[in-house]
Amino acid sequence: MDKISLDKEIILNATEEVIRRFGPDKANITDVAKLLKVSHAAIYRYYNGKAALFNAVTDRWLAQLHAPSNDILKEDSPADAKLSKLLESFVEAKHRSAINDPEMFANYIKLAQSSMEVIEKSKEEGIKRIEEIIVQGITEGIFFSESPYKEARSVYLATSVFIHPNSFEDSDRKQNIESVINLLIRGLKNSNR
Repeated sequence: MDKISLDKEIILNATEEVIRRFGPDKANITDVAKLLKVSHAAIYRYYNGKAALFNAVTDRWLAQLHAPSNDILKEDSPADAKLSKLLESFVEAKHRSAINDPEMFANYIKLAQSSMEVIEKSKEEGIKRIEEIIVQGITEGIFFSESPYKEARSVYLATSVFIHPNSFEDSDRKQNIESVINLLIRGLKNSNR
């Protein structure tokens, strides 16, 4: 076998290619090793099995998927507008991925059903982003909350229904997303709760 300089990034790129080629159910470490022209033992030096490798791929994929939300957080705009944009970004990112990158989305769904570690990390990061905007809104006098983290978690849970594939075919999906986001923002603005 040809000598190749391996690192985690090279292995993750190859794993994504294998998942896209064979799907998450059929892809395996041997396929990744063949693509890289190394032994499967070489892969095990970096990842302790298929689950660890697929977790790492999904973790990286989720980070890339939600990268635009980092830009939204940096915007110089009022918290209510920023929160609306962030929530729309969250729900549309998964929808776009299901259409444009179905194999990686299938890998995400499979992982969500079998291993919650990566999914919980991504969920917590989403909640923290929402919390950051709620805190900004409190500072601006737009939002009223005694517990920004609890409010952020509730907002995340209320919109998470729209990242489920069952919602993707709903002809009223965009209207429903807008209605829920508007309702949540009005609730955060209500000082008489």
